[in-house]
Amino acid sequence: MTTPYSIRAARPEDAPRIAVLGAHVWVHTYAAAGVSDVIAQYVLATFTPERILALAEDPHAALLIAESADGGNLAGYVVIRFGSHHADITTEIETLYVQASFSGQGIGSALLARARDIARSHTGNRSVWLTVNSQNDKAISFYRSQGMTQDGITYFELGGTRHENMVMLATD
Repeated sequence: MTTPYSIRAARPEDAPRIAVLGAHVWVHTYAAAGVSDVIAQYVLATFTPERILALAEDPHAALLIAESADGGNLAGYVVIRFGSHHADITTEIETLYVQASFSGQGIGSALLARARDIARSHTGNRSVWLTVNSQNDKAISFYRSQGMTQDGITYFELGGTRHENMVMLATD
């Protein structure tokens, strides 16, 4: 049986697709009440090909993409940040986004597993941490199904509004 996707390191030519997918998933998560001016400005400033290129070239990060096997369309991506500390863990899953139409196909699980393998190659263990919007029940359920546990609360502030995020851990 073949998988409906493949995972590889991002290349410079992937930057526009990653930017669009990132904006799409972020808006779906954080703009449940609609797209305000603050949200629009944040998305347009954050999810740009230039910022994605800089991220792909950052020596303290790794960027992997998942593409559909039937045409190479971007289905998801993960950003792994090295040297980002929470408790004794130094590898952060900064972003793990999968387009909703690819949900349930194992892409998120495969991206997370690959990220943990990369963490092991950098730190000697597969422990990682991440934050997830506390209102994103589907993502929280996914991370729990992957053996992650909650280890606190943090906040993402945008335009004077605080958005609660859960800190989740996966330890070796």
